[in-house]
Amino acid sequence: MSSFMTKVKKLIKAIKFRNIKAIFKYIRYHGFKGLFGTCVNYIRFGKAVLDEYATWINNNEPNNKQLEKQREYKSNIKFDFIIEEQQEKLVKSIENQTYTNWIINENKDILNNTNSDYIIFVGKDIELAEFALYEIVNVINETKPILLYSDNDYKLEDKRKEPLFKPDFGIDTILSKNYIGNMIVIKTDFLKENIEILNNLNNDKYYDLILRVSEKTNDISHIQKILYHDLNENRIIDIQSQKNSIKEYLKRNNILYKEIKDGMYKGNYKIEYEIIGNPKISIVIPNKDYIEDLGKLLDSIKDSTYKNYEILVVENNSEDEKTFEFYEKIQKENKKIRVEKFKINYYNFSAIVNYGVEKSTGDYVLLLNNDIEILTPDWLEQMLMYVQRKDVGICGVKLYFPDKSIQHAGVTIGTRGLAGHRSREVEEKDFKETDYINIVQELSAVTAACFMVEKNLYKELLGFDEKLAVAFNDVDFCLKVRQAGYLVVYNPFVYGYHYESKSRGEDTKNKEKQERFAKEYQLFIKRWAKIIGKGDPYYNKNYRLDTDLRKINYNKINY
Repeated sequence: MSSFMTKVKKLIKAIKFRNIKAIFKYIRYHGFKGLFGTCVNYIRFGKAVLDEYATWINNNEPNNKQLEKQREYKSNIKFDFIIEEQQEKLVKSIENQTYTNWIINENKDILNNTNSDYIIFVGKDIELAEFALYEIVNVINETKPILLYSDNDYKLEDKRKEPLFKPDFGIDTILSKNYIGNMIVIKTDFLKENIEILNNLNNDKYYDLILRVSEKTNDISHIQKILYHDLNENRIIDIQSQKNSIKEYLKRNNILYKEIKDGMYKGNYKIEYEIIGNPKISIVIPNKDYIEDLGKLLDSIKDSTYKNYEILVVENNSEDEKTFEFYEKIQKENKKIRVEKFKINYYNFSAIVNYGVEKSTGDYVLLLNNDIEILTPDWLEQMLMYVQRKDVGICGVKLYFPDKSIQHAGVTIGTRGLAGHRSREVEEKDFKETDYINIVQELSAVTAACFMVEKNLYKELLGFDEKLAVAFNDVDFCLKVRQAGYLVVYNPFVYGYHYESKSRGEDTKNKEKQERFAKEYQLFIKRWAKIIGKGDPYYNKNYRLDTDLRKINYNKINY
């Protein structure tokens, strides 16, 4: 039997669902491309696996009729393409654009030889989606950005394609890696006004361009659609050139740093910022009994390489006499530790934390749950070097469950209609190089199980809202910090174990807790409805919000 007939038989077997009704249902949810991708996967791998990206394409990219409709659209916005090489696939993809008001500039003196509105810089081995310019024009008409970028996909070694659904712009994220890629759109007048940008680019001009433009404008738009394809499955990254771009950015902006280190993967970077002075850090730890966990935490803090800190254990209604004996012991053994008793007859995490901050004497406050075990001795420096920056309000960290799966890697606004921990319960080995979990980045929120903030800023923003006694208080505070114009930074180079909420039990145990949770849920929803409705800027709309995992939302997206 021929190889072709064997494959046909396998294909028939792959679509042999229970009945024809099931097939139609499958097509309705996943599209014909999804069904085809599943069948192909069966032939290749011996099992039917939904090709989520193929399904996403089927449901979200324009069909032939829509593409023809786009060709009728006219606008005065003109583009000038600057390309590295006259590569056939790239040039053909430009020529096939549904929006046709463009030229390709081959002259090195770009700005004196163009009358375009925007210049599009495109690297090697790139092919544009047919509708790329049409989508770019729509965003320009809506937001009039200075710099614009989009999502893309890339080729894997087995010739499959994988999407890169990116977050919106974040300076700490781009300083950690060039997640934006090698196709960027920049307003021509802006470049003419800042001629030095093009005159001083290094070898990796795309990364350098992004950094140089970003320091002069906040008008950066991100199109959450696949507008180009990276055809090079083994793209070489010029590490030294990218590090030079980072160094020059820091120098131009008078940001003091000690070193730029390699991150976990090639093309990832970690900046070691200078710590100014020797500020005091107040570590605030709420506690009720559970002295075994607290003891483990305090033991882990002993290894801290930064020494100017105090520890405030905020005692809240402990019942075991051994707890108070333990308090006496730790205060005698370590003069940095002080126990402050907070006397209310009910549990209110926000009130406990606010009381601890009020009693603190440090310049910076580190909120820390009693069921954490710190694993990085330089954790205080790693957090302090971010919150010392004038633009940063909070620095949060990565936390593991005891089995080393992820407990916290930042918070996504909108998960299950509210907020959720990213990548919860995923094991480290299951992440890809393209995932963001192991780079410093800006996020909308991080958990107060371990985060640092300047004390004056905490007080200025009135601390945690005591109406949110247990749930959402840390996310609420993070959003207040961002609303005030500060960044929330996630630093995965600080990590520890989190045994999670042992001191108070689960919220589902009794009716009173359920009612309290519902009340706090409604308050949070009402307060941040616009933010939730708009979507988390650091979480792409093409990922699902019904799960903590970063999974493709292959249904039709409402952009």
